[in-house]
Amino acid sequence: MGQRDLMCQMAHRMVRPAVRKHCVLAATLALLPLPTTADIWTEPAPLRRDALLEGRQFNYNSESFLHRLSFRQLSERPWSDADGLSGTAGSSRSDELYLDMFLQKTLRADDGRNEAFARMQRSEDFDGRFDRQIIGFGHRVGDYRLAIAGDVQADKAETDVQFEAQWQPDNYRLARLALILPDAYFNDKTPRDAEYRTKPLSYFAHARIGGSLNGHPGWGFQGALTYSPPARIIDHEMGIDASGNRTRAMVEITLPAQGALRPQVRLEGERSTRSFNFTRSDEPADDFFRRRMHSVRLMATHTTAHLTPSFGIYHLRLHESGWFGDNLAVSGRESRDELIGFIGIRQQLGDRWHWEPALYAGHSSVIQVQVADTLSGDEQNKDENEWQGKLALPFRYTLDEANGAVLTINPTLRLHRAAFGGGNIQLHWPF
Repeated sequence: MGQRDLMCQMAHRMVRPAVRKHCVLAATLALLPLPTTADIWTEPAPLRRDALLEGRQFNYNSESFLHRLSFRQLSERPWSDADGLSGTAGSSRSDELYLDMFLQKTLRADDGRNEAFARMQRSEDFDGRFDRQIIGFGHRVGDYRLAIAGDVQADKAETDVQFEAQWQPDNYRLARLALILPDAYFNDKTPRDAEYRTKPLSYFAHARIGGSLNGHPGWGFQGALTYSPPARIIDHEMGIDASGNRTRAMVEITLPAQGALRPQVRLEGERSTRSFNFTRSDEPADDFFRRRMHSVRLMATHTTAHLTPSFGIYHLRLHESGWFGDNLAVSGRESRDELIGFIGIRQQLGDRWHWEPALYAGHSSVIQVQVADTLSGDEQNKDENEWQGKLALPFRYTLDEANGAVLTINPTLRLHRAAFGGGNIQLHWPF
């Protein structure tokens, strides 16, 4: 799930002047109404065939989203379409690593109008883990850029084609539209006994706008939407005739400082609907799937208090029911309601070192009923209500002051039981 810095980037007032100057600059940048690092909400999320047929590769447990919240990327990129590498990797279970990585590099021609670009994204959503590797070519006309790109695969049937239009007159305003054709050549190129009866399409829109008030950080807004209308695929080898659609949306608003507090709110939501017909012996109990998800995150940073604390709350509600896909091979339902509060501070430890300890505490309610697709129809039920707590101790080292490159080492501890909460490494390196 990548994101707004949990701690304010202002320096301790008692550090020596040279360090103080650099850290105050970093603090100012952190308080600007900037978008978070590119994530699964601010990049296109086209409908995936494996998501439609196979579904998520893993089950969530009661701590999954607590871990993901504490492992989110702490650094940010500027609003300009900057190149860079940003990634976080955290141990969420003994056999599971939460990954959210984004890499972008743009090569511009000497005429200033033509450019080639590459984007790599490795992350996960509610349909499971995924990779996108986009190679594209763009042409600029004034404040506009038109581009064609693709997630190019050696198996041509797996290739996605993407058309983009972008408007960016300055670092405070950006609008981006994309039309994605997932598996564009699947019907003509696949060796599988499968075909799309209704070819998939995905539409993406992203807008950002912000400003300043009397030279101080002002308000900011960004919103993103990916809509995938109904698509249908028949895979005779898997014995599945599947149809599905998905809508994902995000809105983030940063307000001007209210006295000493600078608030921000972020909303995320998803609606997915699928239907299935089966021609297989182990026919699942359900022939549909529905997901309804929304989350709210409220944050505020105290800009004048000692160590400039940040605090907020995060609420997640996720309801899924039906057949979960061929990976889990179960039918049933899952209902999650989680409310987590958090607070953190920032303290300078030296010229390049600082740490940002944070405390997370909240309540998780999980109801899970699963019936296996096997003839025995094994059933698994879970009904959990528990309080959870976690302490994160991220130590951050500035690798490149000029570009703002930061390495983060983030050990965490569970507080609701005496146990290690997983290690987390983050790298943020603008080019």
